[in-house]
Amino acid sequence: MNTKNLPQHVDELSEKYGSIFTIYLGSERVVVLYGYEIVKEALVGLGEEFSGRGSMPLFEKMAQEPGIVFSNGEQWKQLCRFAITSLRNFGMGKKSIEERIQEETHFLVERLRNTHGRPFDPTLFLTHAVSNVICAIIFGDRFDYE
Repeated sequence: MNTKNLPQHVDELSEKYGSIFTIYLGSERVVVLYGYEIVKEALVGLGEEFSGRGSMPLFEKMAQEPGIVFSNGEQWKQLCRFAITSLRNFGMGKKSIEERIQEETHFLVERLRNTHGRPFDPTLFLTHAVSNVICAIIFGDRFDYE
């Protein structure tokens, strides 16, 4: 597997095997859904079936508590409720916060357009966008993606 350019490698695998295929990350079997339509079908059409997270023994070993990112089921629901309540205390749902999120969304969309349809890893883009929303809420300012 070409780990230096994983998005390109996954693109090549999808051309060979189709929009649903299996790869192994170490000993972990991972099913890949590749393409907008198949991901939309899975997450929207079959949302309940795809709502859980797989187990990640490495992260489970490193973290005593899985937190909102790696938890599942009832624990995830409780953590999510807590996070939403906390965000509301910071002004989430109020017009000024929503405007900041929409503003950052425009920057994110522009950044995504600049990929010109090439495969890419969205992790950094999404991390920057979320960080900018948090900075806008707390500090009143955002940072450029570069």
